[in-house]
Parts: sequence; structure tokens; C-alpha cells
Amino acid sequence: MWIFLQKFKRVTTSTYYQPEVDGLRFVALLMVVGIMHILHYLNDIFYDHTWITGHYWRTFVTDGGIGVVLFFVISGYILSLPFAQQHLRNGRKVKIRRYYLRRLTRLEPPYLVILSILLLLEVYVVKKYALNVALPHFLASVFYVHNFVYQEASTILPLAWSLEVEVQFYIMAPIFCCIYLFRNRLVRRLIMLLVIFWGLSYWYGDWSVPHILKYIHFFVAGMLLTDLYVSNSIRIPLRKTSWVWTLLLIGGLIFFNSQIGFSFYILKMASMFILFAFILFNDSVKSYFSNQWLVVIGGMCYSVYLLHQAIISVVGKIIMYSGINYQNTAYALLFILLFLVSIVIISSIYFLLIEKPFMKRRPGDKMLKVP
Repeated sequence: MWIFLQKFKRVTTSTYYQPEVDGLRFVALLMVVGIMHILHYLNDIFYDHTWITGHYWRTFVTDGGIGVVLFFVISGYILSLPFAQQHLRNGRKVKIRRYYLRRLTRLEPPYLVILSILLLLEVYVVKKYALNVALPHFLASVFYVHNFVYQEASTILPLAWSLEVEVQFYIMAPIFCCIYLFRNRLVRRLIMLLVIFWGLSYWYGDWSVPHILKYIHFFVAGMLLTDLYVSNSIRIPLRKTSWVWTLLLIGGLIFFNSQIGFSFYILKMASMFILFAFILFNDSVKSYFSNQWLVVIGGMCYSVYLLHQAIISVVGKIIMYSGINYQNTAYALLFILLFLVSIVIISSIYFLLIEKPFMKRRPGDKMLKVP
């Protein structure tokens, strides 16, 4: 089984690879795919809004979208790590040209492939749009400007709104990481904390068009964790109770409902930050999130994220036309499992055929397989 799983592990050229971070990506996927999109699809399409009722549970489903925020925090941590090593530990200098080429060759091919497939399906199979209508939206999505141009999410790939925000951060990350040039750790950490608390309070409840400033505090939260990690500032020595804290923090991240009120929003964000810190600074928690299954699925998060909505839609239509009484809520758990299995299998194939080959073709680096 281990040899089989190795085929699905990501390839990385980075000397800073941490498998436990892929384990955390699994949690983010669970929130976005499992809680938000699968449950939302079942409740809306199969059960006509009658399955999930009550304000808390309805908003609990949409609050699964906080998993996207967790992806932002992880990106802030991962991308700032080599810059922090350079500035705080006199590590290897980051070559900016190679940094941008890595982002381009790593992310663009899988994104463009699925975007093109969806365009063809929507124009020629589903016939949802005419080509002359869909093509401008496609091009805007290709260049990550759909949010700005149309003031709404992409009609070709709606979840690309978050990728546009990510790309904006990728472009500006070398500038943001100049914060590590401040030699006084208290000053730079205070600046990052001010940005985080300002963002949490200023943008709470704002549903306007997404952009980098609206989410910058989450990326900065990842950068703050990078600062603590590179500086080796803290250790969390809990051993016997580490599993209890892990469950409590995951529970807080999932069940604190940020849409009920600002205080619950802060508790949810605190759970996310502390959980990430435990993963970095507690060996027991690190081992939990280094589980091979979590690491493998979390490592395929990009493929899963790109494909899961389309897979849910297709599998849902197959179920509806199969003759099964899909409106019977007794089948809900079975449908959830079917959606999850379909997403993992199809995304794994996409990962092997499309995403992983481009992991091996990053410019200027030798391929390094993850042990």
C-alpha cells in the first residue's frame, strides 16, 4: 500500500518541504469540499432546502468556505519561508526570477487544462453559453482578472476567485517579505499582528469582490508563523494531552460559526492559528498530520480544488438520472461517500497525468522526490 501511495505524493524541489503542512491542507479540503460544497449541493439540489434547517446549520455549511482562508494562511507560510530563511538566518538567497517561474510552471498548466475543458463542455456539451459569450470570461479567468473585470466570480470556474487572490499574493510576496528585514523581532511581529487584527475587524462581514487587500491579513498570519518557526521562538511540549488539544482545535475550526457573530469569528480564526502552531511546534501533533493518507490527499489539494465542483455536478446528475430516489434523505450518507470517493479517484488521475508531471519540470531546479 505504501508503494502505491508513493505514486500520488507530490514532487518538490524545495528543501523546506514539511509533510505535516500537506496534512493541514487535508483539513482545508475537508471544509471546502466536504462541508461547504457537498452538503450544500445535497441540500439545495436533492432535498430542495429541506434537509439542513436552522440558522446555525445553514450557515455552518457555508462557513466551510473558511477552508479557503486556511489555504491562504498556508500559502503565506510556505511562500514566505525561503525569504525568512534568507533574511533572518542568512540562508540561501531567493532568486526572484526563479521564484516567479516556479509559480508559473507549477500552477498554470493544471489550471489552464481544466479551464479549457470546462469551456468546451459549457459551450458544446451543456450549451450553457455561446462561444462568443463564454470566451471573454475564459480569457479573463486565464489572466486572473475576472474578479476585477466582471465584479463577480468566473462563470467558467467559479472557485477561481480564490486563485486570483492567491496569484495577487504570489506576485507581491517578495515585497511583503521585506518585513523580515526588520532586525528587531518585536517590531516586525507587532506590525504583522496589527495587520492581522485590522484585517479581521475591518473586513468582517464584507461580501464585496475579492482582492488581495481583503485577505492580506490571512497571508500575513502565515508569515507570522514563518517568523516564529524560523526564529525557533517557541516550543509546545505537550505530549500526553496533545491529541485532546488537536481535537479541540479542529472542532473549534469547524464548529465555531463565524457567521453568527464577530466573537465566534475570532474564536474560529484563533483555533486555526493555534492549530497551525501546534503542527509546527509540537512533535506529537506534527506526527498526527504527517499521516500518509492525509499527506497524500492534502498534497493533491490543487487538483482536488480545481475539479471537485465539476465532479459533484456530474455525479449528482448521474444519480438523478439513475432512477434512484435521490430525494430520500436516508441515502444522504451514501451520496456523501459517493461524492467523496469520486472526487478522490478522478482528482488522483488528474494529479498523476496533469499536475504531477509539471512538478517535475520546474525551471532551474533538479527534481527532488519527497522521501
